[in-house]
Amino acid sequence: MAKATESTVISASLAEVWDYYFAPATWAAWVDGFGGVDASEGYPEAGGTLRWHSSPAGRGEVMERVVEHEPRRLHRVEFSDPESTWTMATSFEIAAQAVEGGGAGATRVTQEMSYKPRRSGPLGPLTDILFVRSQVQRSLARSLERLRREVEEAAP
Repeated sequence: MAKATESTVISASLAEVWDYYFAPATWAAWVDGFGGVDASEGYPEAGGTLRWHSSPAGRGEVMERVVEHEPRRLHRVEFSDPESTWTMATSFEIAAQAVEGGGAGATRVTQEMSYKPRRSGPLGPLTDILFVRSQVQRSLARSLERLRREVEEAAP
């Protein structure tokens, strides 16, 4: 499986970032390629599932299953779309106890994505290195940057 990792620091408390991350009404504003939720059962708890669809130019229908959920620390999901299978781990940690002026602090959010195409020919590894990995990396970066902006605008 190939991997991509991105991280950002958000000027908001861990609680604020965690709550925003799991608010379905906010996902379209920051999750790259997100179209809408189709079904959810027990999400975001371990064993929960989520079925969602992408924006028109995206990956189609995505099925997620939560494999690990440690409140305010870690959320790990396995998911699949028509082209690939994926694992994404999102970790949350306090990045600073307080910011200048007595603010609420800062939170580091890191996402690590592992992925494997459903079909891969003899040029699969080369295609991954030249095209897929950079697209996954940019998608993670876009999502985390949007998350940072959204949370910081919403934070008191």
